[in-house]
Amino acid sequence: MKKSQSLEQILSRRRFLFRGACAGLGVTSIVNTLAHLTLIQRAVAQATTLPDYKAMVCVFLYGGNDSNNMLLPRNGIARTNYGAARPVGHPLHIPLPNAGDPTAMLSLSTPGIFGTPHATAFGVHPSMPNTRTYFNNGNLAFLANAGTLVEPIADNAEYTSGLKSLPPQLFSHSDQQLQWQSSIPDRPFQSGWGGRVADLLRDTYSPAQEKVSMNISISGQNNFQVGRTVVPYSVGTGGVLNLTGYGTNYSSSADYSVQPPAYSNNDSGRTLKALDRITGLVHEHLLEEGYNHIMRNARDKERQVGDALALSTSGASGTTVGNAIHDAFVNAFPGVTDLPDIADQLEMVARLINGRVDLQNQRQIFFVSMGGFDTHQEQPTDHPGLLANLDRALLGFRNAINAINGTPASPFSWDDVVLFTNSDFTRTLQPNGSEPTAGTDHGWGGHQIVMGGPVIGTKIYGQFPNLERGTTTGIDVDSSRGRWIPTTSVEQYASVIAKWFGVTNDHIAEIFPNLYRFQNTAAIASSLDFLDPSV
Repeated sequence: MKKSQSLEQILSRRRFLFRGACAGLGVTSIVNTLAHLTLIQRAVAQATTLPDYKAMVCVFLYGGNDSNNMLLPRNGIARTNYGAARPVGHPLHIPLPNAGDPTAMLSLSTPGIFGTPHATAFGVHPSMPNTRTYFNNGNLAFLANAGTLVEPIADNAEYTSGLKSLPPQLFSHSDQQLQWQSSIPDRPFQSGWGGRVADLLRDTYSPAQEKVSMNISISGQNNFQVGRTVVPYSVGTGGVLNLTGYGTNYSSSADYSVQPPAYSNNDSGRTLKALDRITGLVHEHLLEEGYNHIMRNARDKERQVGDALALSTSGASGTTVGNAIHDAFVNAFPGVTDLPDIADQLEMVARLINGRVDLQNQRQIFFVSMGGFDTHQEQPTDHPGLLANLDRALLGFRNAINAINGTPASPFSWDDVVLFTNSDFTRTLQPNGSEPTAGTDHGWGGHQIVMGGPVIGTKIYGQFPNLERGTTTGIDVDSSRGRWIPTTSVEQYASVIAKWFGVTNDHIAEIFPNLYRFQNTAAIASSLDFLDPSV
């Protein structure tokens, strides 16, 4: 009798822990879930009302975007140095604005500039007309020369002195991607800064009845969203990703012993059906029952996300919001029958934002990505197309967000969204040669885009470099190539977004433990104050 009671006590305690902790767990694979089994306990949410909604969208440009050709100086010493490294006639040279010249840069309105004005006029790549429009109308800004840093490095002399700590494996794609996403380059990876933000804010901004993780990826696994307790949930561009062996018909009942799940008509499905591991039966083996509970929870998440994506709230034009969201991207790519993946990913973000009430999340962190920026010798031919796809996807996303109508019960607008880019690094200003296929190599600090209603636009934040190569007093770490020491760290960039999202000054050091090395953690320097906290 004592043994039976002890087992029941253990089972009851185990069920309590799993039911309390797994309720908010986003699961896309059993391997990913089991790896986080020790991290799923959390405090019960105390919020009794739903606060305002905010979403941040990280767009990672994998491979190293050549931002030297994305944001360009039109005058000053920076333009002179640009012309010396990428002279007229070189395949990578972007000419000054010239009506009728499709290869010429597109002028930006006279921007607010911080730091030493090495240029007072700027332009963007000719493939980015929508970026130019959003900058000029105040919805978009650039952050100049940001990158991974362990501590501030003033110039080439400090870089070569050996007295300054450097990010490990500089110029390595995988290492720099990891460090951008973690923001802590001098420690072994444990979590991403988006994951740590979700860890901190989850119980405040996502109520106890939340259905899906605050962190949602439309680009598979990433390090940015990995938290200590929050597990990111993955969604494909076509919708939910089903667990292997199960069909797309979800149980409408939480009790799978009453309504069994649907299985795939293949070997995996037949095996699962024979084992019947997802039913509501209680198993005496603790690990087996824990595994079964997670499987049931995963299927519930699939159904809940599927329901949110199926929402068909009528829009102002009489069409469904879902159709309006899709049309926004189709119209951004006229004549294109197969939209690029970045457009499909951002469309899914917009659809999930539209389903925010059904998912019970008042804060959402999304991750999308583009590949192909490791261009090297293909840069003259490939880079313009990559920037064009990014530019049009931003247009589609802006118009899709406008198609989502907030209601008094669920207010929502463009002011609730911030989209920002990251990339491994920029590329060397000096190309590899003068031949038509000459590309560039891996750089370091580069320029990033920030876009959204809260963005204080028509400004270039941080410090735009003078693009001078090969001096000990400059920020080029190479004798002639043009690899810029970042003048803004990842922590400084990310902390502005985190504070707008809801992280207070009292907790910002928990998210960015190295931030104090670069600035006062309780303040935002005017040169980095690119988001309006009142929006």
